[in-house]
Amino acid sequence: MSAAPPSARPFALPLAAIAAAFAWGFAEATLFFIVADVLLTFIAVALGLRVALRAALAAAIGAACGGLVMWRYGVSDPAAATRLLAAVPFVSPAMIATGMAGMAMADWPLAMLKGSVTGIPYKVYAVAAGKEGLTALLFFGITIPVRLARFALAASIVAAISALLRRRLDLRRRLMLLATFWVLFYGEFWWRWMS
Repeated sequence: MSAAPPSARPFALPLAAIAAAFAWGFAEATLFFIVADVLLTFIAVALGLRVALRAALAAAIGAACGGLVMWRYGVSDPAAATRLLAAVPFVSPAMIATGMAGMAMADWPLAMLKGSVTGIPYKVYAVAAGKEGLTALLFFGITIPVRLARFALAASIVAAISALLRRRLDLRRRLMLLATFWVLFYGEFWWRWMS
């Protein structure tokens, strides 16, 4: 098998990163419990802001697709869907209650946006949207900008910090610093959860 031509190689990694972001967004919207921001921030450092923003859009679309799966479950069997949410690691009854209450309000898009920065998992809102009888198309359409706002913000902040550190730290060290941040972030989160 012959190697890809040199002109094709620069596109392979960004396309793989964008595809991975879509898959991660879908997974996080259903049962996975580590946020897509982790991947998106690594993309921002390794491949730059432009690729990271494209990946953020892919992750938002993936989340909307995964959200439809959870929305459908919320429509067909809300009690079972809620039990499934409670079985996802690090999704607390308080998170579920907050998300469900937010989706019962007239300003539910704002509740979703607030939840995206306060730690309420998107999957809770998706199940609640089905339970509340919101249409799939409306929920899908609102999901993309709501998820994209946070994903793009995370990627932009990390890309800016990486650019500031570029003269002092090579790529490997910047990636290690980012990995350390995420380990500490989830370590502290999981420590609070366990105590």
